[in-house]
Amino acid sequence: NQLHMPAQSGSSTVLERMRRGYTREAYMQLIDDVRSTIPDVAISSDFISGFCGETEDEHKDTLSLMEHVAYDQAYMFAYSMRGRTHAHRTMEDDVPEDIKM
Repeated sequence: NQLHMPAQSGSSTVLERMRRGYTREAYMQLIDDVRSTIPDVAISSDFISGFCGETEDEHKDTLSLMEHVAYDQAYMFAYSMRGRTHAHRTMEDDVPEDIKM
């Protein structure tokens, strides 16, 4: 059994800026619910590093989420601005590339 559950970030404040519609706590509860229903499930996820305004503490929230969930697989990407998005219209891509990597 395998389930892909993209988190994008482990920080509720970053998730809010991304307009994801869920919090870290809600995501963790969903993971716990899935694991209690399907104990042997393999879980994978997607993460974005260096979203607009992301702080070191917000990044640490993502690392702690990864440790808590202990994903079987994860796809990780450095944030890059995409045109015609809310972030492109309203935010600055202010995290240096060397930090994102």
